[in-house]
Amino acid sequence: MREINMISIDQIRFYIPYVANTFRIEDVDELRLANKIFALSDYFEIKAESKGQNGYSKSYNFGSNEKKYVSVMWNPDRKDMGISIDFTAVGKAVYEALVADYTGLKVDWQNLIKQVYLEYQGHVSRIDIATDLIDYNFSADSIAKRIMNQELIFLNKQGNRIPSVRLKFISNAEKVETIYVGARTSDCFLRIYDKKIEQDRPDGRYRSMSKGCHDWVRLEGEFKGKTAHKIGELVAKLNKQDIYSDLLGIVLERWSLVEYKKD
Repeated sequence: MREINMISIDQIRFYIPYVANTFRIEDVDELRLANKIFALSDYFEIKAESKGQNGYSKSYNFGSNEKKYVSVMWNPDRKDMGISIDFTAVGKAVYEALVADYTGLKVDWQNLIKQVYLEYQGHVSRIDIATDLIDYNFSADSIAKRIMNQELIFLNKQGNRIPSVRLKFISNAEKVETIYVGARTSDCFLRIYDKKIEQDRPDGRYRSMSKGCHDWVRLEGEFKGKTAHKIGELVAKLNKQDIYSDLLGIVLERWSLVEYKKD
């Protein structure tokens, strides 16, 4: 089978401050602002109001309360927290599909990120960068075994070996299905897992694609806080349409999986 690799933004969250060059704080309507950038109400039919999370007291959810695909969150008593616009992984995929169905166009994430940074003085507060490796003839389990046998090691951004205590292996029936590198609470976190196992389930969104391949491994870098802010700033400044090779470079710079050469 032909090897396939795909790079994508899996999940993304934006922060928009109330004070910006383009509007005054007293004029802000949170939902209208989100619609101005992303036109959410043009594509989603189901919308629901609810309590927010992570300190935000108000939320407007596109999807439903059970399935929050996209959330616009704010706290009227804490303007310093700004407005959070959160696309879950499924929500981003649904949004892209709806935009394509209604307009025949692909969502230009670089342009949206650039708009948030340059027009609204906002930033990206979380971004998950995914690399899908299909029919490369390996699995999370085969990678884990080579790491445990000290045949492979992870190097950090400085080129130093990431210690084994920073790695976690999640097994099912004695086979490793997921590898974690780093702490989920940190600004940078890597997950390597068997996407085929996930998508082979009856509710798998890409089940037909999964059934057509032999193996499918996903590498997913999760970036939050200042790191996500800097990545968004980099994307906003890029003067080219293909941003995904640069996004892959960010992941590989942070975590390099290399063969261990013993002295």
